[in-house]
Amino acid sequence: MGGRFDKVAWGRRAFLEEVVYTADSQLRAPGRFAAELRADLRVAPAVGWRLFLHGLRAGHRRSWLGYLWLLIPPLATTATWVYLNHMRVLDVGPTDVPYTVYVLTGTVLWQVFAEALQSPLQQLSSARNILTRSRTPHEALLLAGLYQVLFNFTVRVVMLLPVFFWFGVGWGPSVLLAPVGVAALLLLGFSLGLLLTPTGLLYQDISRGLGLLVGFWFFLTPVIYPPTARWAASLPGWLNPVTPLLLTTRGWLTRGEATPARAFAPVLLLSLLCLCAAWLFYRLARPHLIARL
Repeated sequence: MGGRFDKVAWGRRAFLEEVVYTADSQLRAPGRFAAELRADLRVAPAVGWRLFLHGLRAGHRRSWLGYLWLLIPPLATTATWVYLNHMRVLDVGPTDVPYTVYVLTGTVLWQVFAEALQSPLQQLSSARNILTRSRTPHEALLLAGLYQVLFNFTVRVVMLLPVFFWFGVGWGPSVLLAPVGVAALLLLGFSLGLLLTPTGLLYQDISRGLGLLVGFWFFLTPVIYPPTARWAASLPGWLNPVTPLLLTTRGWLTRGEATPARAFAPVLLLSLLCLCAAWLFYRLARPHLIARL
C-alpha cells in the first residue's frame, strides 16, 4: 500500500505544481527535457483513460440515439453508394466481395484514419482551459482522443458481423492481422494530425481546411471503388499513403489475403518517424502555444 500511496501522492503533487513556461529553448537542458517527457508519459495513459470515460459519458448524456450515432454515418454512406451503384448512376465495376460489404468495410476503416487525423487538434482545442491552467499532461488529452477513436471502431466492427454473415463473407486466419492494419491507419492519421496541431491551435483556418481536406481525400482513396489498373487514373490513389493501408486491411478482413501491399511497410515506417517528429515539434512549441492561447 505504501508504494501505491506514494505514486498517487506524487501524481497529485505533480498536477498541483505551478508550471512556468519560458521562451528559452528546452533543448538547452536536454536532461531536464527528457525527464519531463518521462514524467508526463508515466501518468498520461491513466489520466487519458479517465478523461476518455468522462467524455464518453458526457458526449451521449443528452442524446436519444446515443451510441447509434456511431453507426448511422457509415450505414448512411454505404446505403447511398450502394443505391447509386445499383441504379447505374455510378458504375464502380466488379469487386472481390459483395459491394455492400466492400463499401461498408472501407468506410469503417476510412473513419479510423479520418477521426485519428482530426483528433489531436479537436482534443487540444476543446481543452484550452486545461492547457493553460492545469498541470495535466497534454499527452493525456491526446491519448483520450485515441481511446475514443478505438472505441468508435470497436462499436462499428460489431456492426460488421451481421453484415458479413448476411452476405456470406467468412473470416479467414488473416483476420488476426487486421488489428495491425487498423493500428497503421490510426498511426498515420494521428501523426499527420499532431503535425498540424501547433499551427491549428493558433489559427482556426487549419481546422476548417482539415474538414474540407478529409472530404476531398475520401474520394482519392479506394473506399467506394476498387483501384484501377490504368496508370494515369491510378496515380493519385497510389500516391495516397492511406491506399496501401486501407486495401491491405480490407483484404485481411474480407478476402483472407495475408500478403500486404508493397507500400504498406514503408508507409508504416514513415508514420512512426512522422509521429516522433510531430511529438518533438509539439513539445518544443508548447511554451509558445500556451503563451498565445
